[in-house]
Amino acid sequence: SVEVMTAASASSVAVKAGAALAMAAGAGALGVYMYRTTMGGGSAFQIGSSPSPAPGSKGKRKSTAVEALPEGPVVRIFFGSQTGTAEEFAKMLAKEAREQDINASAVDLDCFEGDMLPNSFAIFLVATYGEGDPTDNAKTFHDWLAKASAASLAGCNFAVFGLGNTQYEHYNSEGKFVDNLCEKFGGNRMLQLGLGDDDKNIRGDFDEWMDQLWPALREALGMEQSSQAWLDKGVQYKFSLASFSSEADAKGTTQLRTSNSIDAASMISFNVACNREICTGGDRSCRHVELDIMDENSSYETGDHVAIFADNEKEHVEALAKRLNFDLDMWISMKDSDGMAPFPCPCTVREALTRHLDINAAPRRAMLVALAEMAQSPEDKDRLIKLAMKDNTDKYHEYIIKGTRTLVDILKDLPSVNPPLDKMLEILPRLQPRYYSISSASLTSPRCVHVTAVVVEQECGDGRTFKGVCTWYLKHLAPGNTVRGFLRRTSFKLPQDPKTPVIMVGAGTGLAPLRGMCHHIEERKKTLGEGQTHGTHVLIFGCRRRDHDFLYGDEISQWAKNGTLAKVHLAFSRNPDNMGSKVYVQNKVDDNAMHILSLLDNGGCFYVCGNTIMARDVKKALMQALVFMRRMTGGKAEAYLETLAKEGRYLQDVWSA
Repeated sequence: SVEVMTAASASSVAVKAGAALAMAAGAGALGVYMYRTTMGGGSAFQIGSSPSPAPGSKGKRKSTAVEALPEGPVVRIFFGSQTGTAEEFAKMLAKEAREQDINASAVDLDCFEGDMLPNSFAIFLVATYGEGDPTDNAKTFHDWLAKASAASLAGCNFAVFGLGNTQYEHYNSEGKFVDNLCEKFGGNRMLQLGLGDDDKNIRGDFDEWMDQLWPALREALGMEQSSQAWLDKGVQYKFSLASFSSEADAKGTTQLRTSNSIDAASMISFNVACNREICTGGDRSCRHVELDIMDENSSYETGDHVAIFADNEKEHVEALAKRLNFDLDMWISMKDSDGMAPFPCPCTVREALTRHLDINAAPRRAMLVALAEMAQSPEDKDRLIKLAMKDNTDKYHEYIIKGTRTLVDILKDLPSVNPPLDKMLEILPRLQPRYYSISSASLTSPRCVHVTAVVVEQECGDGRTFKGVCTWYLKHLAPGNTVRGFLRRTSFKLPQDPKTPVIMVGAGTGLAPLRGMCHHIEERKKTLGEGQTHGTHVLIFGCRRRDHDFLYGDEISQWAKNGTLAKVHLAFSRNPDNMGSKVYVQNKVDDNAMHILSLLDNGGCFYVCGNTIMARDVKKALMQALVFMRRMTGGKAEAYLETLAKEGRYLQDVWSA
């Protein structure tokens, strides 16, 4: 499946592709080159890598030649990533830098050492996690930077891009922290802080920041400004593919190390013990899944998270393979010039597309450019390039984002696009784990974590149905199935003293960690000695309708009866007896503000779990109560809640809506 064209037509396509790359974020994960090949005695140009074997062929393929790293000072691109996006951006940036003859490497902040910064060139791509915290792999660096001195960054030329979400209260606080302290402690800022908003178009924000980074970085390095002729070279691929005639041959080769931090996670296995529907009506599905922890050295605490690695749906994998004529049972291995694999290798094509690569992600503009080069139809090629251009953001958003189109959907719409296997496996992003707040208590269920998840299923209006990768996976798990994942600690914890008052506010599946807390409180109450008491515990829970999605309603009723909960306030936003009005949890906070404030006065802790819009409205209701009932005007109410947060008495476990 090698496309051959005349020199003139190839040059035209390459120029268009290069222009699209320049307009679309500097190519993202892909760079571009063109080489001359001779066929049938004539000379022609080909865009892409060296010819691939037929998708279903079995012979072992030779590695493509890889250029040596550029000379000159090393530019370290540090990433602080929780879900993989910052890592993906860092590796894209490093690869593109090398294509501009800049010696760059992506560095996990977990591997940071203080002597890396003086007299250096450093780019930081850092995500903000939770309540304005650094990501897990950036905590050590964060603490180091907070205690740094002027000499720590002497001669350091730096630039920072933050990854955040405006729906969160502490928007991009980690990026701002790194940027401010790098300058404070002697660093030289090459470029103004870039802020990416995942609530809108974080990839577009990053693309725009990259466009400004290149001239700033080249100037700092003393390099001539690029004419961007490098963009007109065609798409360059980093990995070479080898295929094997049998499983035995494949497994006889060395297991390759991977270049992705996902594979360094402490992966453990869970066994599915239970999977049941807990919605009692309506058109939505919510699953209660119980997962036995198989690793005897792993444990969790009430309020922690579980990360789940889902498999892509079999139907989608087979549809992609059929469309591109891939042999799913063929054993393969991929590696770059350093001998690193993009995902665990060797494996079958089926395993790569099922477990390791995200075939349902919204295709990035760089992927559209790569697909454009493989299009045999001029119409398909032109359509993809136009979608990839930055000045066509509205069309991209309408067709890809709003239209919830995946790679498979695009290939159905553009029949002349037929990527060969090696290129397809390289341009697809890695499948990231999904995180869930554990809805069980470690006191009552120490070896089994419970997950509560609404199944994402959206009708697209043109006959397609978009399905959430992980929730659809969870829905179809059967008892006895094995699930891959890991456990992650959080700060969303009950107070140690059982006498401390607790106010819990949650909506929908935001009830999950609060359910775990209620089980914990109930069990802890049983262990209190004679004369000991436990504090006042209040739950405010909201959902749509009592008869549809009152999750764990029987348990909540029981906690109210046995004294685990002193008060339960329910908000059903769409109940038929609401007389047309909608009642939300923030309304219940407002209605019960006097009691809530009295509990906070007595050292109480306030917990909120659910989407960020709800969390913001709950905080607003609480602030209004402080203004009207405690006369905390002029910013005093907000300062009071900030103090509670610093004391660990106002905690949120929230996600973007």
